[in-house]
Order: sequence, then structure tokens, then C-alpha cells
Amino acid sequence: MSRPGLREVLERLNRSTDRASRIAEDPIAFPRRFRDPADIEIVAWLAASLSYGRVPLFSAVLERLLDRMGGRPRAYVERFDPAVELPRLRPLYYRMNKGIDIACLIYLMREVVRAHGSVGALFAQGAGPDDADVGPALESFLSRVLAIDTSPVYGSHRHPYGLAQFFSRPSKGSACKRLNMLLRWLVRPDDGVDFGLWTFLEPSKLIVPLDTHVLRISRYLGLTRRRTGGWQTARAITRRLAEADPADPLKYDFALCHLGISGRCPPASVPACCRACPLLAECAKGRAVTRAPSPPELLAEPASFPAVPCALPGRRPRARIRSSKATSGP
Repeated sequence: MSRPGLREVLERLNRSTDRASRIAEDPIAFPRRFRDPADIEIVAWLAASLSYGRVPLFSAVLERLLDRMGGRPRAYVERFDPAVELPRLRPLYYRMNKGIDIACLIYLMREVVRAHGSVGALFAQGAGPDDADVGPALESFLSRVLAIDTSPVYGSHRHPYGLAQFFSRPSKGSACKRLNMLLRWLVRPDDGVDFGLWTFLEPSKLIVPLDTHVLRISRYLGLTRRRTGGWQTARAITRRLAEADPADPLKYDFALCHLGISGRCPPASVPACCRACPLLAECAKGRAVTRAPSPPELLAEPASFPAVPCALPGRRPRARIRSSKATSGP
């Protein structure tokens, strides 16, 4: 059953989202610096892999890696020599990922592009036309990547935790947030946020990159009752988003995620934020906070958000990712 009310409020949210300013606070800002699809693919995989935790921390690591790549990420990956690069990357670390784990991720990228020509070409091998969603293709991709011998980096073929953490799997119940985010970036049409490079996959088969913000707001909208994330929760939320747009359910993901990241939809109730929120007509929590009527009575376009994000006192603003011009391609 379609939900015209849900579609309307989600479209309002998209219209009210300042994409340019939000991209500056999103890891997609890193691949957005490049124009060559081969470079975008590499930087997108790297940025998505490290995109967890605090933005300033993983951004600092990504900046150092891009500096090391010298503005030509694909060329750097193609000529990557663990014996030469490992001593230079070893001092890097980010939370659970040591420099050697990051070096192994880049080495795996090298093996993929050498054997298949591109990351997308390998992913396409596991994509079946009858697959209900991207899950089987993602499993196939991960199995093929993790079958690559890692002994040139670790001295023996193994997957220590710092490397395995880059490769969460649907079959183990993970929501695979970072990998699904990578797929959204590369598969969805270029709308100023995503790239639309992998045309062999249909956007309708993508799964929402489920983080704490999207899960929380999805509960407010009644898209799920689950309190914990996981693959099945992500699939369930995606199915509900498909009621608003069956061909492209993830068109709303960027705006939903940044509604939470920006502080305009804080976990604690702030009536001023709820009254200004484009989602109010479908948001059970917002209506309770503002004592607003249930839909379909709320149909007018809401007022714009307050100039200051609806954050709790003492909340520190998130750091912006440094912007730069494209460093490769025509």
C-alpha cells in the first residue's frame, strides 16, 4: 500500500536540505573532489571504509592518505607496493584500524583493479537480475575480495580484526552501513550528492545505510519498531521507504541522515525543532511533542528550520570536511 503522506513529507525534507553545505560535513566530500570515475571509485571505497566515529578523526586520516596518493588515487593503487608503502603507512591508525590494516585494504584494491579492471567490474560479477536486493551481490563481492592472499602485507594469509572490520557482511546480520553507503554513492543517479557510476545495478535494489540517526528517525516515522540496527532492520526500513519511491527508495537517505547529524532532529524533544520539521505530519514523536493533529490535517509546507541547529545546550558543532577543487580528470 502506498503512503502519499510519507512521500510528501520526505519530498519536503529533500527540498529543505541544503545539499551543498551538508556535503561539506559528509564523507562523500572526499570522492567529490575528483572527476575521473576510476579515482572516484577508489576514494569512495576508502572514504566509506573509514567513515565511522567522529568526523574530524577519520577525516584527518583520509587527508593523509589522499596526500600520499598525490592527487592520482587510481594510479597510486595500481602501483602500490606493500614493501615500499607499508613503512610509510604503518604510523597511521584510526580506532580499530592500524596502519597495516589500511595498507592491506589498499593492497586488496590493487589486486581487484589489476584482475578486473575496476571495483565495479568485480561487483557486477555477483549481481543477479533476479536478486531481490543488493545483498547477494554484496556477499559475493566480499567473498571474492577476502579470498585474495594477504600474505604480502601480513606475512601470512589472515584477516585480523582491524582488516575484517572493513568488511561487515549481511550473512552475519550486520547492517553493513558503510558498504551500503558506498553502494548508494556509486549506484544512485548523479543528483549533486551521489555519482551514478555503477549503472549495472538498479537503485531499487539498494539497502539503506542504516546508522543511529536514520534508525531513530525511522522509528519516529513508524517505518520500523525495531530498536537495534542490523541487516533485517535495514531491509525493513528500505521496504517502507520504497512505498514513497519504489524505483529509488534511497533518494531520501542523505536528507534523513543529515537531519540527525545537523542537530535539527535531536534525540531529546525540542518543540521548536519539531514544529519547523518537514516530517512533522508523519512523525508520531513530533506530533506528541507539539500536540499537533494527526495527518492528513497537516498539509501546509512548514516554516524553515531555526537558523541555529536544534541542539541541546553544550552540544559541540561538527567539524566540516575541508573542501578542495577536483584534483584529477579533465
